[in-house]
Amino acid sequence: MRAITPADDEVFGLANVAAKLGRVDKVLARIADDHRADPDDPDAACRYALALMATVRADIAAHARFTSAIDAFGRVLAVAPQHWLARYSRARLRALVPSTYGSLSVHAPSELAKAAEDLAVLVAAQADQPPQPYFASAYALAAVVDRLVDGDSTGGRSAHLAALDGCPRRPVRLPALGAILCEPLVTLYAGGGPQAARIGELMAALYGDQSAVVDALRRQPVG
Repeated sequence: MRAITPADDEVFGLANVAAKLGRVDKVLARIADDHRADPDDPDAACRYALALMATVRADIAAHARFTSAIDAFGRVLAVAPQHWLARYSRARLRALVPSTYGSLSVHAPSELAKAAEDLAVLVAAQADQPPQPYFASAYALAAVVDRLVDGDSTGGRSAHLAALDGCPRRPVRLPALGAILCEPLVTLYAGGGPQAARIGELMAALYGDQSAVVDALRRQPVG
């Protein structure tokens, strides 16, 4: 399985900052040129997909970029099906599309089903690998998607939550990507319930440097 690298984090962070400064088009153009120069290079393809994902915002104008980023991660997986970050990121985007537009919050059932499929592949693959702290994010996202698909039915959610206990509790140290990797843990923690305390402890150990985690723990202290 292709693990996350510091270079992945750097590209995502660069594109994210460029998007906030209104300069992302130049960054995307340069990364796209590298991808076109060697379309079968999964790392070049992933850099382009990560840069696209960094520009995605939850509004109608961004919908085309959502789908473009999903397609870009699909091209990564076509040549590198064991690419952890590409599969996680595609599942994340599929779980968000079309996300929230103004006051309307909806989820596309077909995209949620595809997200669940991606996560089933990812969870099975990472079970055969030496455990990495960020594997917890895949289990957490799978639990969130199961809840969106099945409602109050526990389905496979219990197994995903149980798998969190086997994840190493040490800092992930991906300052840019950590912002998206912590999302499902923050979501589970905010939902409360009997598992909230251990999820809070886990996300603090893994992503304690992320503002979303700090804010969640401030609003709702563990215990």
